[in-house]
Formats: sequence, C-alpha cells, structure tokens
Amino acid sequence: MSKVALAPLRQEVDERPVLVSAPLKQGFDRSCLSRYGDASWDLGPAVFRENARRCHVTVHFDPVEDIGTREAIRELLYARLNFDLPGHHKKLPPACVRQIFNRARRFFEFVRGELGAVDLSRVDQQLLDRYARHLQTDCSRRSVIVGHLLEVPVDLYAFRDHLPSGGLRFQPWSGRAPARVAGYRHVRENRTPRMPEEVIAPLLAWSIRYVTELAPDIFAARDELDRLESHCAKLVQSDQALDRKQRRDRQRRRLMDYFERRRREERGVPIWGTAHNGTTMRHPETGDVSPPVNSHLLHLHIGIDARAESAMHIQLAGGAPDLIDAAIRELGVETGGMDTCVSLLPESDRSWRSRFDVKTLARKSGCCNQQHISCVHI
Repeated sequence: MSKVALAPLRQEVDERPVLVSAPLKQGFDRSCLSRYGDASWDLGPAVFRENARRCHVTVHFDPVEDIGTREAIRELLYARLNFDLPGHHKKLPPACVRQIFNRARRFFEFVRGELGAVDLSRVDQQLLDRYARHLQTDCSRRSVIVGHLLEVPVDLYAFRDHLPSGGLRFQPWSGRAPARVAGYRHVRENRTPRMPEEVIAPLLAWSIRYVTELAPDIFAARDELDRLESHCAKLVQSDQALDRKQRRDRQRRRLMDYFERRRREERGVPIWGTAHNGTTMRHPETGDVSPPVNSHLLHLHIGIDARAESAMHIQLAGGAPDLIDAAIRELGVETGGMDTCVSLLPESDRSWRSRFDVKTLARKSGCCNQQHISCVHI
C-alpha cells in the first residue's frame, strides 16, 4: 500500500481517544481526552485517587528521540490500556501507565541497540536471553524487579493481535513465567489453607450487603459533609470584614443556635468515637475524663477554619468552652454528630452504626470501595 493510501488510515488511528472505555471522573467528556497520536497523554480524568501524582498519570513521548522506539511504546501502552486478556492481564489501570512506559522503553531501547532499529519481526529467543542476562548483570537489581522488566516481551506476544506492528510471533521462553526466567526462587503455589465455608459465607454476605444496602448511608453522609464545608466557607468569608471580637460574638451566637436546634431534636453535643489524636483531657481537680468533643463539626456549623487560623479554635479559652460544657451537662453527648440518618437493620431494628463524623466517614468510604472491589473479584 502506498504512503498516500496509508495517510488517511494513520490519521484515523491518531485521532482515537487513548481511553476508549475507562470510567471517567464526573464532568469529563471522552471526546476531549488525549488522542493516540498526541505528543503527551493525560490520563488524569480516569484516575480517581486524589493523591495520584500528575507525573504518574501523564505520558510524554517527545523525550524518546528514536521514532521506532516511541511508536512501539505507544502501541503497547494503548493495547494495555484498552484490551482485556483473560488469564493474562486485565486492562492497565491508568494510574500505572508511567511504570509500564519505563519498562517498555528499557526493552525497546535494548532491541534498537542490538538490531539498529526496533523491528519486532527480527527479535528472536536469543535476543531475549541476552536482554535477561543484561538485566541480571546489575547486582543491585533484585530478581523480582528483573521479572517485572521481562514481562514486556511476554506482553508483546500476548497482545500481538492488538498491536499494529504484530508484536512477537513466538512465545518468549516457551511460556515460562518471567519471574522464573529472572531467577526468582520464591515463586510457589499459595499453600495457605482455604477459609472454611462457615467463615467465608457470612463474610461474603456482609460484603455484598455493605455495598448494596449500607453504602447509600455513606454516600449521603459524604454529600452532607460537602454541603457543610461549603456552608462553612461562606460563613468564614462573610466574617472577614469584622474584627476579632465581632467574629467571636457571631460564632458564639451561631453555636448557641446550633445547640438550641440540638435541644429541640433531643440530641447531644457531637463527640468523636474515640479520643481525637489518641489524647484525652482530664479535669485538673476531679480527674474526670472530658468527652472528646467533635470541634471539627462545630467549626463547620459556625464558620471557623481552624487549619487556616488555629487561634480561632472554639475550645480555646477565648472561644466558647463555657457554652460547650453547659450544653454537655444539659444535652449529653452523641457519637459522630452528623445529621445523616443511619439505616436500621431489619433483623434487630437497630442502626447498623452510630452517626458519622469526618474520620469514620473517611474510613467507611475507603472500606466501601474496597468491599466493592472484593465483591467484583469474587
């Protein structure tokens, strides 16, 4: 086929979205994502971990000077991101793309050094053996790392039908696991006894129940927290023009209004489920342990950003410890303190947990995601 005839086909390939079917964060349009032919791929819209570093979810091809190496990496990454191979690999999570990029680049640069060009049709088992020995000569590189690096040629065979270049047409090391080839001696069958049926059955049942029945409570509490944080930010902004005394007066009035609402609802002062930061406060004379007041929740309701301005903490001497102590004596306490109702378990007619606070909500959100993943894998 002539270069003129190939041009439209290449252009069509270059315009494909890099992520064909990966779930995206809310608000992202798949048609606006990075394209196959782009000099850089930004996979951030498909990465849901808030702490993911940008450099780990972005691929820059321009630093790879050799075009053959660059295009071979591009082909392999696209295949790994968009195709499932049952029994071999699931689709590559976008957050792991940089790791695979570095492994693939190392292999293709070795091939180019050996053959003068990245031509997979000329790669044979002898070349792969030389690559394995080349990796093993570095005494600082552990066998398990060498095994990971040797997965690249195995992938080039496994994904051959999804690579425009055709990948490798022979099975590297006759199907031996890359870890075995690398000399990793601790690869063995998991001999841990299976969990007995009487243990795994209720565990699985509760995992499914957690996702299907209890998760809506967690999501509702998450929405409530978002609203509270937005409400607090507006209050803080509205108080900026006031002097310190005026701000304190407003905060105390808001706190009294908050406790009045609690009184009407027959609810107590919010406290943490456990001592915050592992510390407890004792009365200097009686030695009684003071309840761990959930001042974070109080701050959200009355407009205090203690992180930005720690001196405005409501429990400091100049805040409102007197109002809080009086409310505890009158109203009692309530663990958690958020407003989101917690569902009842039909078999006991009791709530499945106490009300949420920001700490338990963070733990339960993570646990809910993990339970979802576990159920899907099971």
